[in-house]
Amino acid sequence: SVPLGLLLFFWQWARLVMYHIDYKDGLVPADAGLGQYLPVFFSPGVLPNWSWGVTIPQGSAYIQNNFLCEDKNRLVMAGVKLLCIALGYLVFWDWIRHFLVDVFTALGIEVYNGRTRTLVREFVRGAEVSTPSVLATTLLDLVRFMMFFAGVVHFKVGIWRICGYRIDSYYNKPWLATDLMTFWSRFAFHYREFMVRAFYYPVFFRYVGLNRNLRIFLASMAAAGLGNLIWHITERTFFNDLEWDEVSHVLGTWPYFFFLGLGIAVSQIYLMSRKRTRKPWSRDWWLIKDVVSVYLVLQYFAIIHIFLRPVAGSTVGDLFRLFMIGFGVHLPAR
Repeated sequence: SVPLGLLLFFWQWARLVMYHIDYKDGLVPADAGLGQYLPVFFSPGVLPNWSWGVTIPQGSAYIQNNFLCEDKNRLVMAGVKLLCIALGYLVFWDWIRHFLVDVFTALGIEVYNGRTRTLVREFVRGAEVSTPSVLATTLLDLVRFMMFFAGVVHFKVGIWRICGYRIDSYYNKPWLATDLMTFWSRFAFHYREFMVRAFYYPVFFRYVGLNRNLRIFLASMAAAGLGNLIWHITERTFFNDLEWDEVSHVLGTWPYFFFLGLGIAVSQIYLMSRKRTRKPWSRDWWLIKDVVSVYLVLQYFAIIHIFLRPVAGSTVGDLFRLFMIGFGVHLPAR
């Protein structure tokens, strides 16, 4: 019900924020011409599939610093390579999902077609749900989303590179992340950079006098928690309808943003407090630890998505009980 032109205008709010940050930092030339201004708002990242991966790239300074900064032929070939990867994801993602669903079904684990929302719906209806089902279903749903979304964002970054911009990948091998903070950077690089510049740094440096760990906690909750929540509110209202019901729907999913911010904060504090004696994925006997860490990171990120998949009649209490089943804790219904 919202005209597309008006919708596209409102959707530029994130780019306006980034442009304002660059302007305050003195990174926008006073004599910037139309050719430097327009790529920020009407770019290869906006035109195809304008509603997904809209933070590609990150703003005026980032775009200008990455334009023709290396051999154009290398940039183009890198873009073509990403387009091929995107095509692979878009062609095979659904086949891979069905294959994984069949594997778990053959093992006797109900995975509800690999969709967390279906799991939530059946649980609210009174179905008995086991811990393996919660873990496997949420993980498969995350894999499904990551494969499909990777196809879209790799396509966009590929187009940027073909146009002569050395833009960082939106996804950068997130399955190699051995902690949640690294995963967040690899999983959604440009979105994460927006949150860091617009929410994390302002909060972190505002409370300079506080303990470092407390500043990390507050900044992480501001970016991955509050900032992320604000983003989802705008996304939900712009894509559906500018009504309070859409806002209240996102507000009801607050535990997801809380647990995400908490996990990232704990990861950062832990990594900064320990001495790094080994590089992840080194070929030694501790390699199994990296594999287990990757699983734990992916599983945690997957299971908190339960709170993002409410259904008609579900409450936060229902979602929390299902969430706890994933940890082997069966809480009684009220």
